[in-house]
Amino acid sequence: MFKNVQKKSWFSKKEKSEQLLDLFKIGVFSVQPKNILDSFLEVSKKQIIIKKGISQKKIYSNVEKIFPICIGKASIDMANKVKEIFKTSDLKIEKGVVIVNKENFKKISGFKCFSSNHPIPDKYGFEAANYLKNYLSNLNANDLVLVFISGGGSALAPLPVDQISLRDKVLVNKILLECGANIKEINSVRKHLSKIKGGNLCKICFPASIQSFILSDVIGDDFSSIASGMTTYDESTFNDVHKILKKYKVWKKIPIKVQNFIKLGLRDRYLETPKKNDVIFKKTNNVLIGSNNLCLESIQKFCKSSKISSKIWIRNIEGDVKKVTKDLVSKIKNLKIKQPIILISGGETTVKVLGNGRGGRNQEFGLYFCKQMKIQNPNQKFYILSAGTDGRDGPTDSAGAILNHLSLSNISEKKINLTKELKNNNSYEVLKKIKSLVIIKGTNTNVADVQLIYLT
Repeated sequence: MFKNVQKKSWFSKKEKSEQLLDLFKIGVFSVQPKNILDSFLEVSKKQIIIKKGISQKKIYSNVEKIFPICIGKASIDMANKVKEIFKTSDLKIEKGVVIVNKENFKKISGFKCFSSNHPIPDKYGFEAANYLKNYLSNLNANDLVLVFISGGGSALAPLPVDQISLRDKVLVNKILLECGANIKEINSVRKHLSKIKGGNLCKICFPASIQSFILSDVIGDDFSSIASGMTTYDESTFNDVHKILKKYKVWKKIPIKVQNFIKLGLRDRYLETPKKNDVIFKKTNNVLIGSNNLCLESIQKFCKSSKISSKIWIRNIEGDVKKVTKDLVSKIKNLKIKQPIILISGGETTVKVLGNGRGGRNQEFGLYFCKQMKIQNPNQKFYILSAGTDGRDGPTDSAGAILNHLSLSNISEKKINLTKELKNNNSYEVLKKIKSLVIIKGTNTNVADVQLIYLT
């Protein structure tokens, strides 16, 4: 969808909002699996070669059977690319498994394809995860499982422990998403309530080898947090889970069966997730294929080649949108701008959901940024794009928002009470009325969020 972005004179001929959207699409293009996976996976007639860097390689020989599984929002592109890469190989490949969100779902020959819900898990995801567990339960030592992981995998493949129901886990997930917990904290809880997350997928596959390819949607690219760390050891404990739920004052809100299981886990070490020294990880290898940082660097590289003044300003943005936007605007006020410039940033903020409106963290980011600019820096002209690289911001069809120094006036002219709407977490309807939503549909990738700020 992004092939038509041209760099020749594009910057001088378009509206600023279109320019920022083009830059965002260039960043997304650079982390789509179909464009990058063959840089890491090479197949000969009898061997599989994993490339981790210029001189780093891992070679799999004497493999009996290959089991490809793709879990997450980028699964469709990943599965199609796997088929292309293995097209000329003589290796025996079993029918694979794809688990993807509804918006990105397509049927792919050679794969059993499942569509499930995100961000709230559903029964279809449970059926998919249960099928996956059975599919991988009787492997041999010479088998190889190729796992292609992308963001969203945790919600898309829910398989709760026997002591709790899917409904219990869905409620816990909803509470965590709405309480303001960050993704690492959310995943710590998820892993301890799952049969396949937190390294448990490796336990299911053992004694087979596992080679995973990870597209990171997590700040800092911590493998144990991406899709709740299905193929890596877990450093968090039941004690951490208990502290997180107490920290956000939601312990008493979670179902009693979940409380009881966590209490049991605090006493019984055999219920704990697999740790670093577990033998199962001696046959597991993980490689990072894409991340938010690589996305930002691709945008800057394009800007540099097009002679557009830009800089990667802040990496790994995280925290509540209100505080983050306030801090960013404060930093902008202290910048000495000598010429128009694009500030490139990325990360993943959080929103505490108190209302029943529609919206997402990127949509709120844009609106709170405009409010802070009016308060702290009212004379600065600007454009801002804040969007999710997966094309979806919260439970909406929007990826985020594009706003500018005139947006608050437009909102006022429409007689919209912005303070009231933000309290109701109703950013989507506000942005829709002023035609400031980013609508690009699913991108088949996911490396968190990007913010592009044009200052003049």
